[in-house]
Amino acid sequence: MKWIILAILVCLIPYTWLTIAFRKPNPAHEPYQDNKDRAQVLRLLDSGFNRIDLTLQQLVDPAVPHNDAADTIAIEGGLPPLLSDLLIDKPPVPVDFPFVAAPTSTLTGAPYVIKFACSQPDFDERVNESRLYQRNRELVLIIGYRANPDGLQSRDREIKAQITIPANTLEAGEYNATLIGARESRRWTFLVH
Repeated sequence: MKWIILAILVCLIPYTWLTIAFRKPNPAHEPYQDNKDRAQVLRLLDSGFNRIDLTLQQLVDPAVPHNDAADTIAIEGGLPPLLSDLLIDKPPVPVDFPFVAAPTSTLTGAPYVIKFACSQPDFDERVNESRLYQRNRELVLIIGYRANPDGLQSRDREIKAQITIPANTLEAGEYNATLIGARESRRWTFLVH
């Protein structure tokens, strides 16, 4: 029996050292997810969409509307039909947007900042990412959620945040923008000059 234990120790110690010493520090390669992402990008590009990742910042204080805030109208929630058909994995979106403040106009080389409050679907999730899908003069803004780490829960289901469309992204012209919600989306028009 002692020889068996000795053989296990003789094999286990070098094996442990080798796996720790030569372990890959980055996440593992995920070919299925990579192929799915590539296919989704190709589908979007073939249909004339550009996808842009936006910076999202959560606000501690309530958002103050811009002096020249655009009038937003509530429309039926959900992704537009064409975009819904193109996206392989539909992102989870907020329930609705009780408050949206976006300027009515901006300069071509300036960033475009949108402040909003949204109701998250569950206490177990938090706002994590935002994406812009642009097709010609139509902008679709999606706010995405991820599960809280370690089963933590948020204190409040209403989140105050702002997203920024980077400078030099939009050319001169009139744009229709839509913030997508599950039950209710918000839509407005603004001018880039």
